[in-house]
Amino acid sequence: VYIEKLFQIESNRGMENSKNFIISKEENDKDFAIKLNNVKFGYFNSEQDTFKDLNLTIKKNKHTIVTGPNGSGKSTFLGLISGVLYPTEGSVVTTSERYGYVGANPMILNDSLRENLIYGNTKEVSDKELMEYLKLFKTFEKDEDYNLDKSISNKTLSSGQMQKIAYIRTLIYGVDILILDESTSNLDSKSKKVIYEIIENLKITIVNSTHNPDELNSYDEHIRIEELANTEILENE
Repeated sequence: VYIEKLFQIESNRGMENSKNFIISKEENDKDFAIKLNNVKFGYFNSEQDTFKDLNLTIKKNKHTIVTGPNGSGKSTFLGLISGVLYPTEGSVVTTSERYGYVGANPMILNDSLRENLIYGNTKEVSDKELMEYLKLFKTFEKDEDYNLDKSISNKTLSSGQMQKIAYIRTLIYGVDILILDESTSNLDSKSKKVIYEIIENLKITIVNSTHNPDELNSYDEHIRIEELANTEILENE
């Protein structure tokens, strides 16, 4: 599944348009996290553009939710604001390159709990810090399960435990912008409540694509994708 998704992304990324994704170091740009200027994007071999003339600003250190029907372009929008996809025309300007991502189906390795938590991380993280995060997220019910050397897999963990590990893996990196793509859609209400409480207290920019905004404790901005395909109307609230 991950290889197929990666191939799809790389086929549509449009490397020739990489100049349209800009990481800004300008002091005047510090009041926003991401800004889209006249963005146009269409998938390879598609006769229609997913977005045209898209202009909006995502505020720094605010929680912005993104809603819309299936197939309306929510995941495409997340790809554009994070540099996974590049605009065909226009530009996406971001004030940080420290992004994190949590999707609906986290990747869990057949390895130790520690290796799963630090996978892909170049930052030095102590066992004490890892344990603090595990307990903050209330990852396990039994004390003996808080063992960083313990072998885990997607068959030994619940959906909630896997998702919590994915969140910890992202947050220990020290991200400025956190991208969430239906990141709690497969979780029980207890796990959702724990994650929502933690999200609410994060002092970072969060862009959260969700089908269930009413479940959230709070959020600051709301982007609605109201129509399908090439006439996207997005509204900042």
